[in-house]
Amino acid sequence: FLVYLYAFTPLTGIRDQHRMLQSLTGDPHAVFSLAAGHLPGNGRPVAVLEIPALHETQVVVNGTTAADLQQGPGLMARTAVPGEAGNAVIAGRRALYGGPFGKLADVAPGDRIRVIDGAGTFTFRVVGSRVVALDGRDDVSRSGDAWLTLVTSNSSFRPSAEYVLLAKLVGHPAPMGRSPEVGAPSVRLSLGGDPGAGGWALLWAMGFLVLLGATLMAVRRWRQPSVTYLLAAPVLVACGLFVCENLARCLPATL
Repeated sequence: FLVYLYAFTPLTGIRDQHRMLQSLTGDPHAVFSLAAGHLPGNGRPVAVLEIPALHETQVVVNGTTAADLQQGPGLMARTAVPGEAGNAVIAGRRALYGGPFGKLADVAPGDRIRVIDGAGTFTFRVVGSRVVALDGRDDVSRSGDAWLTLVTSNSSFRPSAEYVLLAKLVGHPAPMGRSPEVGAPSVRLSLGGDPGAGGWALLWAMGFLVLLGATLMAVRRWRQPSVTYLLAAPVLVACGLFVCENLARCLPATL
C-alpha cells in the first residue's frame, strides 16, 4: 500500500494532468462555457494555476473531494472563481498523486501566483500563510477585494492541520460571471477522505482473497503452477490496485 501511495500515485497524477490539459485546450466548447461563467461538473478542468516560485503549473479541477484531488488541485465549492470578487479557495495534495502543493511552504510573501480561467488571466501577490485546525473551528473566509487561498496538508505522513497560503489580487477583480450564492456560509475546510470508499476497499479485498484461494486450489489440482499463476496474476494485481485506490480515498483529501 505504501508503494502504491508514494510510487504509483505520482504516475497517475501526471497522467491525469496531461489528459485534462489536452481536454481544456482541445475542446472549444469547454473554453467558451468557462468564458460564459459556467462551471463544469466535479472533476472537470476549470483553470490553470501557475506558481513561478515552485516552477509549478497545474490544471485545476472543480471540486475538492478525495477523488477530485487525485487529478490535481481543486476549486472548493461555493467559493469565488479566481479573479472575481471574493475568496477563491483551491486545495491540493501535499504528497500523493504528484504532490502539486508539496512545497507550498516555500512560497514567500511577495511572490506572485497566476491563474488563467474563464474570467481571464489574473496575478495574485502572496501576503502570508497560517495553519488551520482540522476540527473546522477556524475558517478561511475573506471579505472585499479578490483573494486566492491555497490549502494543503501540514504534513506528508500524519496531517494534523491544513497549511493555508493567502494571496491578494493585483489590480481590479473581473465582473462576476455567475450569480453570487445568496446566504452562502463562510468557507470552512472540510477536506476529509471519502468514508464510503472503505466499503469498496473491503469488497475488493474479499474478491482478492477469494481469487487467491481459487488460484492455490487450481495449482494443487492441475499441477501446472506456471500457467495458473500466469493467468491469475493480472487479475490479482488489478484487484490489489482497486483495494489500494479505495483505501487512498479514505485518507485526508489534501495528503
